[in-house]
This record gives sequence, C-alpha cells and structure tokens, in this order.
Amino acid sequence: MIDVRFRLGFGSRNPSNTFSQFSQSFSLSDETSTFIHDQMDLIMTSWLMSVEIKNQNHHHTNVTLAIYCPQLILIIMSTSSICISLLAAVAMLALGYSFSRQRTTQHRQLQDQVAELQRQLNQLATAASSDTVLQEHHRFLPKKDKEDKKDKEDKENERLLSCACNDTTSGFTYASDFGIMGDATTDDTLALQAAIDSASANDSGGIVVLPKGTFRIFEPLIVPAGVTLQGQGYGDSPLAISFDAGASTIAYCGTDYAVKLGGHAAGLRDVAVYDWPYGTDCENIQAAGGVLVEADATLIESVIVSNIFIYYFLGGPALSLVAKNSGGVPFGNYQNVRIRHAKQGISLQADETSFVNSNSFMAGGMSGGGFEVGVIAQGPGACNDNKFYGIFIEPPDTTLTHVYVSGSKTNIKLHDVRLEATSKPLDKPIVIVDESSYDNVMNGFLGHTHVQANLNRNPGIDLMSHKSVGLDPSPKNLYWNSAFKGYNAEDRMMPGFSLVGPNADISILEDSDEMLFPDHNVIDVNYLNYGGAFKLMADITPKSPAHDFVTFGVYARSSVPGSISAAMRYKSGSIISSAPHSGGGEWEFIGMTALYDKNSPYFYFSITGDVQLTAPTFLYGKTPATPGASLMSSSGARMSGTLTMGVTTVYPPPEATPYYWNIPLNSGNIFLIDTQGNPSRTIIRLNHQTADRFARGTVVTLMFEEAGTRVKHNAYINLKNNADFVSGPSTSITLMATGSPTWIEVSRNE
Repeated sequence: MIDVRFRLGFGSRNPSNTFSQFSQSFSLSDETSTFIHDQMDLIMTSWLMSVEIKNQNHHHTNVTLAIYCPQLILIIMSTSSICISLLAAVAMLALGYSFSRQRTTQHRQLQDQVAELQRQLNQLATAASSDTVLQEHHRFLPKKDKEDKKDKEDKENERLLSCACNDTTSGFTYASDFGIMGDATTDDTLALQAAIDSASANDSGGIVVLPKGTFRIFEPLIVPAGVTLQGQGYGDSPLAISFDAGASTIAYCGTDYAVKLGGHAAGLRDVAVYDWPYGTDCENIQAAGGVLVEADATLIESVIVSNIFIYYFLGGPALSLVAKNSGGVPFGNYQNVRIRHAKQGISLQADETSFVNSNSFMAGGMSGGGFEVGVIAQGPGACNDNKFYGIFIEPPDTTLTHVYVSGSKTNIKLHDVRLEATSKPLDKPIVIVDESSYDNVMNGFLGHTHVQANLNRNPGIDLMSHKSVGLDPSPKNLYWNSAFKGYNAEDRMMPGFSLVGPNADISILEDSDEMLFPDHNVIDVNYLNYGGAFKLMADITPKSPAHDFVTFGVYARSSVPGSISAAMRYKSGSIISSAPHSGGGEWEFIGMTALYDKNSPYFYFSITGDVQLTAPTFLYGKTPATPGASLMSSSGARMSGTLTMGVTTVYPPPEATPYYWNIPLNSGNIFLIDTQGNPSRTIIRLNHQTADRFARGTVVTLMFEEAGTRVKHNAYINLKNNADFVSGPSTSITLMATGSPTWIEVSRNE
C-alpha cells in the first residue's frame, strides 16, 4: 500500500503554511513504484509542494522542493527508503511587486495544476492495479490467462519473464505454443506449419523456435521470406541422428522435399532433416529431396542455412538450389551443412533463362553411401561463381563422380576442399568438368583417382596428387619484338608487326626517360583522323590448338578518350573489344582475355586517336599478362635485340694427355684458345669424359690468336672434306656437339 499526500504552500519559506492539500492512497508494487520514481519528472514553476510517501512496509520518503523565484532554484531532498521514491516537481511563480492583486489569479492556477497532478496519479494507480503486469521497456500489457494446470502456468510465466515471447516485437515464435508434440508418432505437420505461418504474418516473431523432439510431418514445411526455423541442434553424432541427445529432428514421410525455403532471407538452422523410414505409413516412401530453394519466375536471395544435418535422402538431392522460368537464386549462405547418405549431396541447377550464382558454402560436407554425385552444378543457364570453402566430399564411391560441372555458363569454385574415394576404381575420375565449362577453380586435397577436365580452359584447377596434376599456361610472350626495336621510318616497317592502314604516322621517342620498361622503346602514333581505325598487329600469329583462351594487351598513354582498344575474333566468329583508354594522359594497360576463334585467329589494336605505346604482350591461356619481356623457350625464339653470349679462355691440357682438350661446360659458347706461347699444338679430342660432354646440338666456336694450332680430322672430330683445320692469326672454327664423344664441323674462318 502506498500513501501519497501533497501539501502545497504559497508565499512562505515554511512548507507547513499550506495553501492547498490533497491525498491519494493505492496499492503499488515495489517494481511499479520504482518505475514511477524513474519516470515522473514534472517541472512546475508556480507552486511549492511537499510530498510524503509511505509504502506498505511503513518506510517513508519525504521530498521537498522549494522555488522562491524563477531565477533561484533550491532543491532539498531527504530520503529514508531504499525501496521507492516519487519525484514530484513543485515550482512557484515569481513574487511581483503587485503580489496582493495577483493572489487570486495564482490561486486559480495552482488549483488547475493540482487537478492535473490528481489526474496523472489516478492513471498511475490504474496502471498499478492487480490486473496488469509491468513489462520491461515500460509497457503495460495484459496478463496471460491462467492455465488450468500449475506446471503449465509456471512454464508459461517463466517464458514470459525470460523472453517476452508474447510480445510481437521480441523476435521469437515458439512452436510449442501451437500444439506440436515431437514424440515421433503424432503428425505435427499442421501445428508446425501454423507456427511458421504466424511468424510470416507478423502475428509473432520471425524466428520460429523448435524445441527438442522428433517432429513427424507428411507435407513439406514451407518457410517463407524473412522467417527462420531454428531448432536445438542435431544431436551428438555426426554419423546418424541421435534421438536422445536433445536434437530437433524433422522426420519427413512423403514424396516431395521435406523443407522448402521460399523467399528472401528465409532460414533453417540447428535441426536434423530426416527422410523418415519408420512406421507402416512410411514404408516404401522415398522423398524427392531434403531441403529445396526453388525460384520459379521469381528471385530468392540471401537464404541462410546453418548447422543442419540432412540424412538418408536416397531419392534425390539432400540440398538443392534450382532456378527456372527467369528465376534466380543468388547470395545465399550455407554453413556447416552435414550430409550423410544421399543420392546427390548438393545440386545447383539453372535453366536457360535463369541463374544460380554467388552462393557460399562454408565447412560441412558429405559422406556415406548411395551417392550418385557429391556436388553437381549444371546449366544451361548461368550457374556460376558458387563458392565452397573447406568442405569435404568423401563417399567411398559415387556412381557418376564426386564433383560434376557442365554448361558453358556454369562453373564452381572449390577452395581447400578434401576429396576422397577409397573404393572408386582408379580409372574413374573423382572430378568431371564438361568440355563446355571453363573458369572453374579447385584446390585442396585430392586423395584418390584423378580430374577429368580441359585444364587449359580451367587453369584454376590445381588439385594434384600421384594420379593427377594441375596445369598453368606458359608465360611466354609471343610478340617477339615487344621492345619495338628496328623501326624503319622510310619503309614504314616494324620487325614483328604489321602496320595496317596509311592513316597514322609512327615515330620512336628518342628520350630514354620516356621508357616505361628498360630497353623497350616507346612508339608515338599520330592518328591522321581519316579512313577508320589504324591497326597494329603481329605479322605472324603462332597457333596453339591446345589453348582455348588468349591474353594480350599493350601499355598506352593518351589524352584522347577511346584512342585505343584491343580487339579480337571471339570463338563465335564475332569481333569483340576491350575497354578503351580513358584519355586521362597516363599509362594504362589496354588488353583482354577471352575464348578465341581457333579456325581463324585474329588479334589487333584498334587506334582512333593519338597515342603512345610500349611493351605489348601476347600469350595463350587465361593468365595475367606479362608485359616488359620477350622470352626465349625450348620451342624457339626470335630476337630483335642484341644476343650476348658467354666467352671463356681455354688453356692446354696436361702434358700426359696433350691431345685431349677440355672446354668448360656451361661457361659460354665462344672459347679463346690460349696456347701459352706454344701454338704448335694438336687437338684430337674435346671433352672426352662423359661428365664433361655438351648436350646434342650445342654449337661452340674456338677462337685462335696465333698461327700453327691444328684441329685434326678423326673419328671424334668430323671435319669438312676430312681436312684438318690449321689456325692462322685471328681465325676460328665452329663445331656442333652430337651428345656423344664426337663433334661435327659447322664452319671455319681460316
């Protein structure tokens, strides 16, 4: 019981000189008293009030507020209770020089304000009556009707206090409030769907909380946009459902999918989904699949699935993302999806008009038997850029393969995955990428068999083992004169390039400070603004049937927007081009990577404005460009610059073997013969020991400064016309190694 009395005084420093007073008594819990104390913050500027509050425990709180003029405020509060305090604000109008004439007016104003205070206290008394409950955040809500059974009432009240589950803003819908049983026998389909529908209709929170239990359903659960079905986990076993471990198990008995996520941000987490085989009503019934996200002529994005166990769906995919009829399923997040025993693990599929892309799968994986395929991604629509991080795919065997990708618009990215197939025959691939698919990325652990894919179209496949290996394109720049050397202005010819069209003047910038790369000339193209585009292209384009992609480009500097772009004939036969130069006056690399027409390859730079060029690069394969160098390789080389070769001095052999000369291996190709002042020497053998022999085809030149040294024709040195070579001053003989102890003369300069 709270007793509140107000005494209002006027014109005196002694509050006992009361001008008016009233009192109010009502029942008030300590919690409500605290609320009133915290919330009442009245500011009144015309009267003096003293408030005495007595609660049912006879503790007192006295509050006195005195204001004697608007400019001076003195607040004195004395408190003897720790349970409750009610702050009442009192104020007094400033005393004027005509106090007596205004006394009646001020009296009337005070009475009006006292009446307002009385009204507010009546409201508080009503709020504190026994048929209301004060909730957190200062809302007054009706109490839930009492339950017939005491234990159910206690359970409900406990939930009210802990989560405010009847508050529609709290974010939770409790499936137990809708009559679900979870006893593995009762049909919970309608009750569970009703809870989900309630969340969808904003009649309750958007998270539907499923308690532990086994919930039998005979129709698919439809989880709409913005609703998440959340259980208590899937038990304590990663290999089978453990029904006594506090798990929430959706036990589906039907021929459709068990759960369908049907809208933006729909979610499923912390549950087991089971193709239920028990009971006479479920015998010989096989589900079409476990969890389905299907966009039929609509868009479903940002689906979240986490910590779920999908078990025993031997009739179809455990998890399936499908788009059809111009539908789309992008940007989903799937975490720790554990799949055991299924026909297909994860299926991604888009028809010609639709797309399934940019979904992320993190951790989790699949094992067990019955698998046709672990992960399958197939078009013909855009089913690409779906990423898998750290998952494992390790059924002992699959009838098709562990990972299957098909479609020209389809690819997947597997990062740090584990692929194992302990029972798969070694001649059967663990990964199959259809010839039409490209840009797949796969790396991680490959435990068995091999990868079947066009690795030139998929250089990002780096799964390697003793049965398989990845493949990267060669970094060789096939523009053999990428340094733009040897330009003949008179003939308007550049070695290695064709200058197509008379509508541009070409010159070499003489200032070496303009070079972007060492020893690479910069050419200045002055476009003459007639006759269409001026073209710069290689004079001979080497073919590479093994590769489907080509990468090429050039560094360009221009102040003319769109002055240059790279162009090529695409695989379809049409001409495509790169992004053009911005015209910002800085160096930009203008280039492209694309599938090219193997039957009629055609690559060029299209120039329609003044531009400076340097360091062009061209290579086959989908790989970053490598401007700044022309590389020689074992397949051949052409050079426009200077070739510098190693030169080494050779001295006579020991006196015990005067005819057996040895030239140093890997020290160059030109050897200066120093006869140590005795030129009358004979050479019969060169590098006769096996360890010192040069590789077959190596060409060396022996240079002589003095006359009189003989290179004798014999079984080890085969000279032209069987004629010995005798040196004169500044003469030479060139020989080629055969890889055996013998040499063959190439030429001589006597």
